[in-house]
Amino acid sequence: MHIEARLREHIVSSNLLPPQDLRRALSAAETAHVRLDQALVELGLLTETKLAELLSAEFDIGTLAPGDIPAARLEVPLAPSYLLAKSILPIATSESGLVLAMADPYDDFTARAVALKTGRTVTRKRIVRSVLDRTLSELYGDVLPPLETGEGERSPEVADGRDVVALRDAASDAPVVRFVQDTIRAAVIRGASDIHLKPLPHGAQMLFRIDGKLEAQAAPDARTYASVISRLKILANLDIAERRLPQDGKLSVTVGGEAVDVRISTMAHVHGEGAVLRLLSRQLVHTSLADLGFSSHIESGLQRLTAATEGLIVVTGPTGSGKSTTLHAILQRLIRPDLNVVTVEDPVEYRVDGISQIQVDEKAGLTFPTILRSLLRQDPDIILVGEIRDGETAAIAVQAALTGHLVLATLHTNSALAAVPRLIDMGVEPYLLAAVMRGALAQRLVRRRCPYCAGEHQELHLVYGPKDATTTCTHCGGKRLAGRVAVGELALLDNETIEALANSTSLPKHLEARLREQGFLPMREDAAQRLRTGEIVADDMAAVA
Repeated sequence: MHIEARLREHIVSSNLLPPQDLRRALSAAETAHVRLDQALVELGLLTETKLAELLSAEFDIGTLAPGDIPAARLEVPLAPSYLLAKSILPIATSESGLVLAMADPYDDFTARAVALKTGRTVTRKRIVRSVLDRTLSELYGDVLPPLETGEGERSPEVADGRDVVALRDAASDAPVVRFVQDTIRAAVIRGASDIHLKPLPHGAQMLFRIDGKLEAQAAPDARTYASVISRLKILANLDIAERRLPQDGKLSVTVGGEAVDVRISTMAHVHGEGAVLRLLSRQLVHTSLADLGFSSHIESGLQRLTAATEGLIVVTGPTGSGKSTTLHAILQRLIRPDLNVVTVEDPVEYRVDGISQIQVDEKAGLTFPTILRSLLRQDPDIILVGEIRDGETAAIAVQAALTGHLVLATLHTNSALAAVPRLIDMGVEPYLLAAVMRGALAQRLVRRRCPYCAGEHQELHLVYGPKDATTTCTHCGGKRLAGRVAVGELALLDNETIEALANSTSLPKHLEARLREQGFLPMREDAAQRLRTGEIVADDMAAVA
């Protein structure tokens, strides 16, 4: 029996999905011309891991174990572009046999083609597509070709009525659609926070921001670059005819059963139109304070600070330092059915159940001050202000804190103590700030060393060295890194400290000593302690103020 029918039969007999979900998946598979198993994953009805278990049990094809993944390329007569196109990976060879990891191990045509090409008997293993994509990128990323199309295809430079139709047609070509899908999927799998697409005089550049660093990727060529940008605009409901003015949009995708929100920003460059995609995993909504990786003294201080029912608490740091994630982690502790929690954000990055979220829209007149003024008449208990940008927003936030609300906000300063003079510079009276401000947290994100392979090389204890291919860690792929962790400084503020900061850029010795007794440790010292324990890498110390 064909895989489609067998899979459908199993889902029905085991009551794995409600009938309406199965009908939805079948309809989507037919419309998109994909198999049922692919539609189930793309719709988020099954995770890739769950599907792998199901298909392995039904079709007796084992799933590849992490330890079976090769640390280097195998010498087989298969081009990297073919491996990418067919979603396959050679993992073991012998004189007469080849073990092939396949995202779709039921693809008989590809298996037979590989057997004929290599002259070996092919044994199939199923590999989760996310693992396959990551491995192909790591082993063959330097030689994977850019997207190519026919010689005559070129996106028009002038966006008149006929050109708009041409743009839409070019953006709907299968190679362009595939490139956009594969790019977003690869970025999510590799843990990228942003995708940068930049036009160049004779081509294009694509980069992923991974753990705070930009890494070059295989980019579309000059002939198809504009079609890729148009495809992204169509997905985000933007005007593809407008190429001179900046545009912002958003869309949602599902990768491996995980929902991801994508924010798109386009901007005209000298050589064409560029785009930046911010990837926001909805799983981050459930991030707790413990998950952020702060030092224990900061975590315990935040718990004490957020026990208050009124006042102002600010989180400071540059763009991309994780301020919004920290605020939402704090909210996770505070949300209760008997509290009215409202956020005012630009943009709303994380959708959270149980609270009211308001999107700033300056074009429509919905600015931070306008929303906050009306919000105070909505009987809120806790207010999250996405960013205090000006004196009017600062004044209303302070007024809300004075009238018995707990206000959480972000601010752009380099240190926790600098938040006080910054708010005063915005026009907030020092005596009002002293009455409402409870504390300030400053933070940065730095790369964390992989805890599983930390002891393999003692010379890596304090510095980040090159990976050793002979001892590749299955958790980090030999990169010696495991995402990023927050370092910071938390200041619990009182009237005397705020008044002193209002009149000077530094604190008297006795006030500094009192802050330290309450758990304050300058960010540089917090990072240095964690560097000595080997938790973070030395290269990132320069980013810590």
